[in-house]
Amino acid sequence: MLPKKAFKTGSTAPDPPAPGVLRLISSRFCPYAHRTRLVLAAKGIDYETVNVCLYKKPEWFFSINPLAKVPTLQHDGKVVYESLVCNEYLDRVFPGRKLLPEEPLEKARIGMLQAVWDAKCQPNLMKVSMSEGEERQKVFDALKEGLSFLEKHLATQSGKSFFGGDQPGILDYSIWPWFELIDLLLTDDDVKLQEVEFPELLAWRAAMFDRPEVQTCAFDMSVFAKYVATMRAGNPDPDIGLEDSN
Repeated sequence: MLPKKAFKTGSTAPDPPAPGVLRLISSRFCPYAHRTRLVLAAKGIDYETVNVCLYKKPEWFFSINPLAKVPTLQHDGKVVYESLVCNEYLDRVFPGRKLLPEEPLEKARIGMLQAVWDAKCQPNLMKVSMSEGEERQKVFDALKEGLSFLEKHLATQSGKSFFGGDQPGILDYSIWPWFELIDLLLTDDDVKLQEVEFPELLAWRAAMFDRPEVQTCAFDMSVFAKYVATMRAGNPDPDIGLEDSN
């Protein structure tokens, strides 16, 4: 049985996955790996997990993925990495509900919204949590500018709750990890998203919380908060909360 605790520098590599077994190389608190866990759950794909420490990466990981980043998939002798690439691979290769639209313009639309998130939303969301004073307000305004594009798009969905339509699609799962953590990232009242400005996005967030795949993959917020505390102290502990595990 694979250990729950993270492999670190100097660790012995685990045996390769057995034939036919899908392996996810992950890190418990990484939002990018969380993207892929959500897609795996949404499609009902069986898999095994190997956790690695991203601050003391095991040497053997570089021989699998030259970037040594998570998520990384191992599947029947093949290796796939980068979260968006992993998620598209899973959607194309495995049966179940399709998460990416087939129609070219719809697929392009999802890609463009993803680009807005990557450029204007996710970086500023993280910066707000680490900024103070006037700089924080400036970054928060930039974050809201980016989120307004997503808000406007949801408003054109004709009553559909998700970016993917009646059910979440690839974009919903791609941006969800940060929205799940938003109460930890935006803690003060002056940098909280207000319903008067973002009614569609906040309704979307509530709808996502109700999804069974989101609940299955949900972070334990009390443990995540402890992990954030270890990060801020300069000694991130990827195994926090697993004290009694192997």
